[in-house]
Amino acid sequence: MKAALKRLSTGMAAAVVTTALAAAVVPGPANAQVIVRWYPYTSAGAQSCNAAANAAGPEYYCTALKIGGTMVWALARP
Repeated sequence: MKAALKRLSTGMAAAVVTTALAAAVVPGPANAQVIVRWYPYTSAGAQSCNAAANAAGPEYYCTALKIGGTMVWALARP
């Protein structure tokens, strides 16, 4: 059970990082992102952020941010 949760967490983290990197590399009119909501930097926080991004629509994504030395998951949009 713990190994499966760790694999899920690692896979989700990789997907989030890949999405964040792709959003940063793709050229556009502006590179600003709007943070809609923060989630704890845990596997449960990643799952909640991912579910919220899926429900919000294709322009929303999750990204990992470091705010004041604390890591968080953030639901964001361009």
